Amino acid sequence: MHIAIVDPSRVVQQKLAAELEAAGCYVDCFSASDLVLQYVEATRTVDVILTSLELEPIPGLELCWKLRTLAGETRPLHIIVMSSNTSERALAEALDCGADDFVVKPVRREELMARLRAANRMITLQRQLVEQAETDYLTGVLNRRAFLSTMEAKRRELDASESLSVCLMDIDRFKSVNDTYGHDVGDVVITAVARIAGEEAPIVARLGGEEFALAFPVLAPEEAAHWCEVIRAAIATHVFQSGTDTFGITCSFGVADWTLGEPLGTALKRADRALMVAKTNGRNRVEVTPSTVLAA
Repeated sequence: MHIAIVDPSRVVQQKLAAELEAAGCYVDCFSASDLVLQYVEATRTVDVILTSLELEPIPGLELCWKLRTLAGETRPLHIIVMSSNTSERALAEALDCGADDFVVKPVRREELMARLRAANRMITLQRQLVEQAETDYLTGVLNRRAFLSTMEAKRRELDASESLSVCLMDIDRFKSVNDTYGHDVGDVVITAVARIAGEEAPIVARLGGEEFALAFPVLAPEEAAHWCEVIRAAIATHVFQSGTDTFGITCSFGVADWTLGEPLGTALKRADRALMVAKTNGRNRVEVTPSTVLAA
């Protein structure tokens, strides 16, 4: 467990850090509340914040609020407030400002360890819920909602000069697979396609049915198309089995770039246009639509 301690007293920091590190935790200590806020924003491995309320330059209650806002709905972050003020009002204010738990100073080791065990259970549950909300139940890749949020975050991470290519991939004549071999075999095909795509594409999502989205950060469309061709060939040579029958499938790909400042939907429309060209030109191929071709 990765814990950040925030307290103006170096003595308190050292005492708590020694106890937590002896219990196998990874610990960082801070005296200034603005520094811990910056650190937590940049370091997503932090699981627990153990914070005093008597802080500068950001007061403890405000820090709790900022940390909770920073974590949002998708990042598990457990905030435990430490205070010598044991009034019900102090506890209520801390919880209202985003804290998850409250311990009284001086902090007793046994109580702290028990609360951290409870925190670990909560964090584990939150991670499972986030994963379920973001993952396609069949394939284990991102679902549509998670793909869109992941792409927005990735675009913000990249410089304006760096490319970000998107691809729409569709299993050719998938209905015939279901009609011939049944939906169970169809699910096997979809799962295998997702796995093969994930071996080459950094970001893979199932948008629904037999349609997938891929993304290639820092690659231009022509470079992304090369890796889509690798995926296409691997899928085309993969042998599926149903009872004593064997069969193969193919996929079509449409690639486009996502330029800085335009909506993601615009780039996906270009990719969809390229996908339609691939379908029209015989399927089992990769097509690219340049950014100069505007989506309608």
